[in-house]
Amino acid sequence: MRNYECTIIVSPAVGDDELKNVAKKYAKVIASGGGELTKLENWGKRRLAYEIDHNDEAHYLFYKLRCENSVLHELNRMLRLDEMILRHMVVKDSIATGEEPKIDSETALSAEEVEKEEG
Repeated sequence: MRNYECTIIVSPAVGDDELKNVAKKYAKVIASGGGELTKLENWGKRRLAYEIDHNDEAHYLFYKLRCENSVLHELNRMLRLDEMILRHMVVKDSIATGEEPKIDSETALSAEEVEKEEG
């Protein structure tokens, strides 16, 4: 299982009770597939950087989860089909897995080279 972060932007027309139901709905999708929800945060209603479907505000939900690829595909499929969801993004959480960022050795600069360029 891998660690993922998922951010969901929900329509501002959704009330507080409906928003809780939306959050629970996707938590159940994760759990039913054998995944594990490690964090669920409601970031509240925020102003969007640009209009999405004539909305300038939306509710934000943030999930941290551990799951298999099949659960992730089902979650993405359901998020795409839900009309209340304006946008969503799922990214692999490399910090939680302990993976180091990959550095291309040909383009990487050493500390001495950086000092020479600054000097």
